[in-house]
Amino acid sequence: MIKRLFILIASALCLLATSCIEHNVVIKLNKDGSGTITEETVFGAQASAMLGQMAAMGGEEAEDPLADMADEAKAKEKAAEMGEGVSVEKVEAVDEDGKKGARVTYAFKDINQVKFTFGESMTEMGEDMSPDGAVEEAAEENKPIEFVYKDNVLSFKNPDADKKAEKAEGEEAAAMEDIDEAQLAMMKGMFADMRMSMVLEFPGGIEKTNASHVDGNKVTMMEFEMAALIDNMDKFKEFVAAEPETPAEIQALIGDVEGIKVETNEEIEITLK
Repeated sequence: MIKRLFILIASALCLLATSCIEHNVVIKLNKDGSGTITEETVFGAQASAMLGQMAAMGGEEAEDPLADMADEAKAKEKAAEMGEGVSVEKVEAVDEDGKKGARVTYAFKDINQVKFTFGESMTEMGEDMSPDGAVEEAAEENKPIEFVYKDNVLSFKNPDADKKAEKAEGEEAAAMEDIDEAQLAMMKGMFADMRMSMVLEFPGGIEKTNASHVDGNKVTMMEFEMAALIDNMDKFKEFVAAEPETPAEIQALIGDVEGIKVETNEEIEITLK
């Protein structure tokens, strides 16, 4: 999931001199199976300004990717794709301190009907901005999460947790040699302020779960603050060189770096109070 999102974000932002992007998702589940999904994607001030300039240069017919993110009609299309009974509760344009983006809240009646793909809004923007097929290929591999909720127990498979990485012998060492200081500096500039997260929230509380990262009534499936990794240059180099593909690989590389959490269990089960 994380590796593909790097591809999507890098492709979408390759035309920008600097990038600051946050993509955060909160899925809230009530005991009756209903709930909400709040998805927020925000670009930093410089990236927002450059995206606006690019749209302006395209003339009256050019689409503004930032405006599209807060388009209610498109949000409704996405809600329909998520599953039966999913609707748009609220669409908000975010414009704070130069940062721009959108916050969309979807409501669902039964989580059993929901199929949610993390990072889909970034996929769509990447497809619009990238001239090659890298984004489309990454998007095709991005697996949706399908939920099963019965007798107060929520269960679902962790996307990619069961995937087996396939690397040729010696590939990692070769990658390390290929990374020079200039490339590292470029990557630091591109990803320094990137943040991604996916959190499950249960208003009634959690009775028990096998999830790895639990805080009160919240389960963190993924939290990734790139600055936390960049501050540890040795870890950053190792991460870039290894190109981890599975949650287990990512966890093994990052260890206990603060600001980064990855769920490695293949199947998650959460019993609600």
